[in-house]
Amino acid sequence: MSRTAPPPIAVQVADLTVKRGKRPVLHGLTLDIPRGSITGLLGPSGCGKTTLLRSIVGTQLVESGTVTVLGEPAGSAGLRRRVGYVTQAPSIYADISVRDNVAYYAALYGRDRDDT
Repeated sequence: MSRTAPPPIAVQVADLTVKRGKRPVLHGLTLDIPRGSITGLLGPSGCGKTTLLRSIVGTQLVESGTVTVLGEPAGSAGLRRRVGYVTQAPSIYADISVRDNVAYYAALYGRDRDDT
């Protein structure tokens, strides 16, 4: 009987603790997300879903623990062209078109307007 290797890990979170102000939001969270998988976060408002996503993309201050994405520390320069994140609101500016909002986010990642 042959054994297959486990899939490589896309996201690895180890003992992650995040506080918002003095209030702990994530308490020693550990998880692995394999490459190629689809993962959803479900839970009530305020349970830490957005905080976890911000930690994964490197925009959240972390109290302790580690977050690694595609083998690199979350938020590292090497990930900026490989990992995308859109906030909960589908657009940043309500008074401009969807295309202009997408172009704005693309520009943040160094993409040309023609790429949108």
